[in-house]
Amino acid sequence: MRPLYWFLLSLALLVGGVGMMLVPHVGPEPSYTCVEEGQPSSGFAIEIDGQECLLSPGDFQAYWHYERESALPVRRAGLGLFVVGLGLGVTGIVSAARRSRRSASAAPAAA
Repeated sequence: MRPLYWFLLSLALLVGGVGMMLVPHVGPEPSYTCVEEGQPSSGFAIEIDGQECLLSPGDFQAYWHYERESALPVRRAGLGLFVVGLGLGVTGIVSAARRSRRSASAAPAAA
């Protein structure tokens, strides 16, 4: 395969991998209910409609999962694409070096 094709494929995988790693969330945002005063809460509050809202432990777990872990499989796949893209870039560099070495050694023999 020509080095240009290796580089183009590498570039496409690198861009795709970075795009996948930057995905913020996957799926719909969970709904939250505010805990009334005196009710057990997680101690964590978020802002809903401009007001601070204490979350129950179950709602906090849903919020944490949505914010931190919902896009984790997509981000890992993006990291995999990025690493494969780097490998293909190195393959393109090696292929280009070998091709130029072959053409340089073949030129004096032809003369």
